[in-house]
Amino acid sequence: MPNGVLIFKGMTVGVLPGDLSISVDDEGKTSGNLVLSTAYNVVPIWLKIAHDNLKQSKLASTAIPEHWDEESENQKQLLMRELAPSMQVIVACGIALDGLYDTLRPHAKLSAEEIEAWKKKKTSRAKQISEVFRRTHKLKKETYNEFFACIDQVMKFRDKAVHPSLKLENSCSRPDVDVAVDWKFSAYRFTNAEVCFNNTVNLVAYLYENGSISTKIDKSLSNIIEALEELKVVQRNA
Repeated sequence: MPNGVLIFKGMTVGVLPGDLSISVDDEGKTSGNLVLSTAYNVVPIWLKIAHDNLKQSKLASTAIPEHWDEESENQKQLLMRELAPSMQVIVACGIALDGLYDTLRPHAKLSAEEIEAWKKKKTSRAKQISEVFRRTHKLKKETYNEFFACIDQVMKFRDKAVHPSLKLENSCSRPDVDVAVDWKFSAYRFTNAEVCFNNTVNLVAYLYENGSISTKIDKSLSNIIEALEELKVVQRNA
């Protein structure tokens, strides 16, 4: 039998119906059994993945100007070392936003008709996520527009990474190298990954700091921030 339950910060703990039982034997002795149930929101985990890969992306980005030479094989290796973690940062941020959307959507008062309309119109994921955040936090138009711009950028490049296309596109230039590269090596680089990560974390922090329409939402966001602190992704001021 397990020796207790390992509890992480931000984890919801409770007892499901039927998981607490007390019995009395023929001699009048009592015994009990309690099964704890837990729910750990994975939004912080995806942001931790993004956080750790951003460090690797930065190291790789710094190495490019330091070790760049005329050898094409060396150039390829340098760019590839930056590409892989940068892609993972952006994909992880996109999944975190999806997870946050799923966390808040039950409280956004979306009707079945509205959801069906989204399907028919093929409403972008960025608009769906932004609309849920607008409703749960009563975002003003200017703030909503800022949210949408950030979310749209993350989701667009997340989708391009997860659902890649082999369509021919013009090669691109980069300010730190003297050769043209496939657009992916321009889009998925440290500077862009850093912007996506910072925007995503700041968005979560804004929702946490600027109360919502529900105490349940506030608690969920508080749990996410606590978990991010334990994972050393963020640190709240004293």
